[in-house]
Amino acid sequence: MVSLALELYGITKAFGNNLAVDGVDFVLEQGEIHALLGENGAGKSTLMNLIYGLHQPDDGAILIDGKRSLVDSPKKAIALGIGMVHQHFMLVSSLSVAENIALTAERGKVRFQRNEAEENVQQLSTRYGLSISPQMKVWELSVGLQQRVEILKALSADARILILDEPTAVLSPQEITELFAILRRLKSDGHSIIFISHKLKEVMEISDRITVLRNGKRVATTKVADTSPAHLAKQMVGHELPEIQRSDQAHGPPILEIRDLTVTDHDGRRVVDGSSFDVCAGEIVGIAGIDGNGQIALAEAIVGLRRAQRGALRFKGQSITNLPTSKSRQLGYGYIPEDRQTAGLILSFTIAENLILNVHRLKGYRSKLLKGWQAFLDLKRIDADSEELVQSYDVRTTHTHAPAGALSGGNQQKVVIARELSQEPELLLAVNPTRGLDISAADYTHQQFLEQRRKQHAVLLISTELDEVLALSDRIFVMYRGGLTEATEFRDDLSKIGLLMTGNWQSELERAS
Repeated sequence: MVSLALELYGITKAFGNNLAVDGVDFVLEQGEIHALLGENGAGKSTLMNLIYGLHQPDDGAILIDGKRSLVDSPKKAIALGIGMVHQHFMLVSSLSVAENIALTAERGKVRFQRNEAEENVQQLSTRYGLSISPQMKVWELSVGLQQRVEILKALSADARILILDEPTAVLSPQEITELFAILRRLKSDGHSIIFISHKLKEVMEISDRITVLRNGKRVATTKVADTSPAHLAKQMVGHELPEIQRSDQAHGPPILEIRDLTVTDHDGRRVVDGSSFDVCAGEIVGIAGIDGNGQIALAEAIVGLRRAQRGALRFKGQSITNLPTSKSRQLGYGYIPEDRQTAGLILSFTIAENLILNVHRLKGYRSKLLKGWQAFLDLKRIDADSEELVQSYDVRTTHTHAPAGALSGGNQQKVVIARELSQEPELLLAVNPTRGLDISAADYTHQQFLEQRRKQHAVLLISTELDEVLALSDRIFVMYRGGLTEATEFRDDLSKIGLLMTGNWQSELERAS
């Protein structure tokens, strides 16, 4: 007979008029990895927050080990054996691994026993193959190792139920493989794991069962062997998604040329180190890499937000090296920045106002001059154009005068895309364009990029989502510590691309020789 670690029956939670979770049943078996899928707004985060005590349900019951339980705070959840590893790690970077773990495991103790804490971490890391030094400071650790610290925090508090929220979002292929080995070891030791992800291939690889939520309701729960990525995607969005087709169209001349580009940070460290490549008309060039290896500096140097110390940038043969953004924008490129909320939009502005940011001079939105000098915007034309863009790009909103901050993440991204592509740019530069988006919004974004390629425009895609780069790009580069290496020939060999992403390529070549 199967033992049940966690049972949810008829769980309902509303925020005002928004019914976030609607009568959901969910059962987690002892010693299983159970994936939870759904678009943004489907209710995944709310359901997990109810389990972890951050919210309380309006209706329904939560049973842990067969006993009805009141989980009214994270402290109570931890006491009941529930641990949660958030997508954005909750670590103190200046403290050591052992000190961070002690903040949870030794809460309530009068004195911190360093030797005892470090020994505890060492025993746990050895038991579960987490391989981490208790003495290291968190700021010294890679993203993958920081995630291990979060898992150790939960295990040190005797968590038997683990909730992992988008645990592979910023990991390299090797780090994902290592994480999955850890999860399988935890499973064999009797732990029960809820695995939240948008990555269907990974869900199929690591899970025993999968539950799909849509619009706050449970759509289905199925064994992995009885489903497929295409079927799961259809359950998540309610319809089938088109496949991404590899292009065989001929490329045109170079639109963007980069030669020996070097960019330094405020400490003089090279964050882009002598990079050279072209992006041609009618192609998508993808740059993969783990966060923090110079991708943002590269993008900002291209669009004039950061100075280059050396090298040359040319757009359609014209030098744009260290050209101010206000001038380079007039040449005809589009820019989708990494963070739509801080760099792509002004959230307090209306949708219509955001749709003309940076482009109002290019589109002639100024009305006739009044009083000989004062210029006014042509509001009627702006309203008409914004209505057309909202319809064309399927921005879900009641009206264009609503603030951009009231939109979902996916719809905010559509506003940025609509603004940039409405200019018919000959070059589109996109940085992590689908980060935080659900499968439907991500697919919409990908289709827009493919349409740009079909129009013989150039697209430079910089993304930490390796699957995204592999699926869309005609040529692929990997960025590591500011340097670029072409990896197009390794498109079908994730292990080699992973070695490039983690800087272990040279050592692998030396071993092979």
